[in-house]
Amino acid sequence: MKPLTRDDIRRSLVNMSKSRAKALTIPALDDVEWDGLDFYAWVDGRDLNRAYLVARAAEDRLMGVELRATIRSADFRRKSICGFCATAHPVGGTALFSSLKSGKEGRPGNTVGIYMCRSLACSLYAREKIQAPMGQMHETLDRDDRIARIRTNLEGFLAKILH
Repeated sequence: MKPLTRDDIRRSLVNMSKSRAKALTIPALDDVEWDGLDFYAWVDGRDLNRAYLVARAAEDRLMGVELRATIRSADFRRKSICGFCATAHPVGGTALFSSLKSGKEGRPGNTVGIYMCRSLACSLYAREKIQAPMGQMHETLDRDDRIARIRTNLEGFLAKILH
């Protein structure tokens, strides 16, 4: 991923107002290893169930979205798999992240959701820079194919938000 600035991130957000985007607290970007990322994402320090994701969408368009993690009920006790990187996680390792659709579709509250790594570290799992909590599943896909899978799944998710 190409390096981003705070202004790039604020301008890219498609499902929140400009005033909210302007007030958004964005983490320090100086130490980010951009080459190893398919998207940049972070959890809001003031609301741990809110996150933000910025990626290059179709035609190299920068697109950012606000995400909300669903709070799981106490009886949800399943292992789960991330919808972007297919990493298996123990209980609590993924969350259902939902995003308001952009524009007119999002005004009445329509959302799109995906189960993804709660840590938002999909790119690092695919590149085996960090170890999956339950160990990596055996796959016939090589590293490049795992990265392509993230990008394909990410593009599909972002397209649903736009349309």
